[in-house]
Amino acid sequence: MKSGNVTGNVYRRSVYHKLNPEKKEKSAVSGENCAFFMPGNCAGIAACMDQTLYPGEDGGRYAVYAAANQAAAFGVRYPSGILLRIALPPGAPEETLQRIVRGAGEAAKELGIPVLDTKAGVSFGVRTALTSALALGETGEAETGRKRGQAAGPSENRQVVMTKWAGLEGSVLLAKLCSETLRQRYPAWLLEEAERMEQYLSVRKEAAAAGESGADVICAAAEGGIFHTLWTLAQRAGVGLDIDLKRIPIRQETVEICNTLDINPYELLSNGSLLCLSSRGEELVRCLAEEGIFAAVIGSAVPGNDRVVRNGEETRFLEPAGEDEIYKIWKTWQEKEQI
Repeated sequence: MKSGNVTGNVYRRSVYHKLNPEKKEKSAVSGENCAFFMPGNCAGIAACMDQTLYPGEDGGRYAVYAAANQAAAFGVRYPSGILLRIALPPGAPEETLQRIVRGAGEAAKELGIPVLDTKAGVSFGVRTALTSALALGETGEAETGRKRGQAAGPSENRQVVMTKWAGLEGSVLLAKLCSETLRQRYPAWLLEEAERMEQYLSVRKEAAAAGESGADVICAAAEGGIFHTLWTLAQRAGVGLDIDLKRIPIRQETVEICNTLDINPYELLSNGSLLCLSSRGEELVRCLAEEGIFAAVIGSAVPGNDRVVRNGEETRFLEPAGEDEIYKIWKTWQEKEQI
């Protein structure tokens, strides 16, 4: 299998059906990146984990933001805590662990979420430090169902709204990781602008606004980029999609970085962006603009299962993500780290 998340079919075949062979109803309702425990009519307890294993000393910071964003997209306004998991390679200095934890602590403080516990260990199975995070919180039962797409209505007149920009998080990471290569081609200010996009990583405000506007399905973009998130949005809602590629917002910094590194910005880590399915898409865009959040309607839901992205006369059918584009860069970086 390739690096990154396994595909939906592999997950269902080799994970979900193996753990639930009789498909009995359980108290834990599993969704992509999130599971809910709903005791009676009480508020549900959500456990939301971003699936990306962030390498390097900055991994703690990005893992916290990613987990918090998954929680926000599933209706958890204020997570009650973060759990961290850090795997270190043999011989890693203690300073590496300290920097990872420090970054995670800073991100958690910025978000107002406590880090409840951190598990750290050395593993012969990894070549560089890897960090993942899980966010815990409460959400109402009705909110849980709607945001997972279980209460979605007919596809007609439902628009796809996207906040911020494609490849947001990936651009930040690549501007730092590949700065030496990129500075040979671009002025320093362009890379500094890309790094400053880190201030937009949280989706808490737009997730709250989308929920209040009555959006049917809300997905936080992450590994696999905007294309994979669009596929996930459609999968949860049980609809097809008709998307206009030219309407997908993207920053010029991202375009330049991806062109130089020969990667697809629409299949690049996009944590910090949110995708919503709403019957009042234009109204949601205006509400988000009032909150200072850039958003755009990029397409609509359609009957059937086809998830189509159009670029003029060209048409592309979306599929579950394979390997995120950033793994091409991370692999090269890890090889250099071993020299």
